[in-house]
Amino acid sequence: MSKIDLHMHSEFSLDADLPVEILIDRCLANQVSTLAITDHNSVNSVHIAKKYAQDKDVTVLSGIEIDCSFQGGNYHLLGYGFNGDMTDFHDLEKLITKLQADVVPVKLQKLKNLGFWLDEDHLYQLAKGNIPQEEQMAELILEDERNIPHPLLSVYRGDGARADMPLINFYWDFFGAGKPCHTPVAYPALTDMVSLIKSNNGIPIIAHIGANVKTEHLNVLDEMKAVGVMGVEVFSSYHDAELANKLYGYALENDLFVTCGSDFHGKNKPKIEVGTCNYDSISEKSIKQFLESALA
Repeated sequence: MSKIDLHMHSEFSLDADLPVEILIDRCLANQVSTLAITDHNSVNSVHIAKKYAQDKDVTVLSGIEIDCSFQGGNYHLLGYGFNGDMTDFHDLEKLITKLQADVVPVKLQKLKNLGFWLDEDHLYQLAKGNIPQEEQMAELILEDERNIPHPLLSVYRGDGARADMPLINFYWDFFGAGKPCHTPVAYPALTDMVSLIKSNNGIPIIAHIGANVKTEHLNVLDEMKAVGVMGVEVFSSYHDAELANKLYGYALENDLFVTCGSDFHGKNKPKIEVGTCNYDSISEKSIKQFLESALA
């Protein structure tokens, strides 16, 4: 059975690791017939992916995942089906790259304040000239023998409670909102990013709402719908069946598009595979209605 996966990341996302071509081959091996590569604040994969897919049995939809702010919180906004010269998106990438680079020293100091040893020279070598990512910080901290006795790290080792995906779990545990190393970034407003996507003939969809807020999901979506968000990523690795059903019903009742995505990254999220979106045959019809609009 063919699958749809509209949320995954290539090496153009600094926290992912697969080249575009290998990522598409992985999708084909997992029976994914329709996909979108939604790199963080970057459209660099779009032309590569479409060219590589030309002689293959797969449909590629242009995509991006944008960091943005809304009512005091940070969210991820997916954009699909956009076209044009991509200038707006390239300018956005430059802006967000600078915002993220400016806070790296603050993040490193907060980690040191917790008593973690971290070789900064090694970190920047690992980043290969890009902005060091929190998962890379986690990787070096967990590898450094000086940190072995640190009591906060035992859960990420061996059979520890957070050892299933240690790097991304470290990120959530230390850099998530309200966590000890959380460092606010003044990301662009969601309303402006909705407008940017629409002005490039794209469709703005809010990503994995369950990963960003724990309660009152529908109230947040009401506010987002009011400023132009056109759909919801209902089926996600971060949504259990109960939340997915709630979001699905909400989307249908409010004439919003329904999408699905695994949020595949590679080694940083080893339990997540392409094509694992957990929709059924009924909801697939709604997802295909979205695709008809996005591919038109």
